[in-house]
Amino acid sequence: MKTAKKIAIGFGATVLAGAIAFAGIFFAPYGEYKKEQRTILTETPAQTGELRIMSANVRCVSPTDLFEKSWFHRAALLMDCIEQQAPTVIGFQEVSAIHYKYLCDSLPSYDSQITYRDNSAMAEGCPIFYRTDLYRLIDKGTFWLSETPDEMSKSWGAAFNRVCGYVILETLSDNTRFVVFNTHLDHVSEEARINGIGVILDKIEQFGGIPAVLMGDMNANEGSPTYLAATEDFADARYATDNTTDSATFQNWGAQNKIIDYFFVSKDAFTVNRFHVVTDTFDGAHPSDHNPLCVDLVFKK
Repeated sequence: MKTAKKIAIGFGATVLAGAIAFAGIFFAPYGEYKKEQRTILTETPAQTGELRIMSANVRCVSPTDLFEKSWFHRAALLMDCIEQQAPTVIGFQEVSAIHYKYLCDSLPSYDSQITYRDNSAMAEGCPIFYRTDLYRLIDKGTFWLSETPDEMSKSWGAAFNRVCGYVILETLSDNTRFVVFNTHLDHVSEEARINGIGVILDKIEQFGGIPAVLMGDMNANEGSPTYLAATEDFADARYATDNTTDSATFQNWGAQNKIIDYFFVSKDAFTVNRFHVVTDTFDGAHPSDHNPLCVDLVFKK
C-alpha cells in the first residue's frame, strides 16, 4: 500500500515538474515580448492617394508553439514587417484578446475595429486597423458567415463560428470612400467556405458600388469554387499587376507552400500598382505560419 502511495506521489511530482518545465519553455519569451514592445509609426505612402493594405494571419496562441514559434517571440517580428511595409490599412486574422492588446499598444497611429467570433476565452476575430491621419471612419461592423449573419452562429458544417469584419473609410485628402472587408473562412467544410464567401459578396453588394477590397485567409486554393465565386466580379490582385509572383502565402513554418490568402478588389475601381508577399524571416524565424500580403492600390479616375 505504501509502495503504491509512493509511486502515485512520485508520478504526481513528475507530472507537476513536467508542467512547470513546459510552462517555462512556453512563456520563456514573455519577458522579451514585454521588453521589446514598441510603438510603430509608419511612413506616409510614396504616392499621394495610394492605399497600401496588408493582410496578416498572426497564428493563434498555441501551447504547441515553442521557442521561435511562440507568439511572445513572433510579435516583435510582425512589428518589423509592418514597419518595413508601412501599410495604411491592415487586416489581421486569428486575433485573440492577447494579440489585440499587443497590436493596439504597438500601433498608435491606427484605430481599429474587432468583434470576436464567439464568447470563449481565446475567441478569435478579424480586426481591421487604419491610419487615423489618412482616413475618416464612416461605418464599421462584423457579421457571421452563416444562415443568420447578424447573430453569433455557424452553419454548413463549419468547425468554428466564422466572421467577416468591415470598415467604410473616407480619405481625408479628397473625401473618396471605400470599404475594406477582412475574413477567415472555415478550414474544414468546403460548403461553409462556398456559402461563406456568398454571404460576404451579398454584403458587399448591399453597399451599392462603393470601391471594395476583400482580404483574408480563405483556406481555398486557386480554382476552387470559393475562389471562382470571388473572382467572378472581383479581381485577384496577384494577377492584376505586372509584378505577379508565385510566392506562397501559407508556409507552415517553412514546411509547405500553398496559396490560400488573397486580396480581391473591385475591377472597375482600382488600379493595382503592386502585389507583394512578405517572405522575410528574422534570424531564421517566421512572424507566423502565413506570410503577410501587401497590395498598393490607387483609385481609377
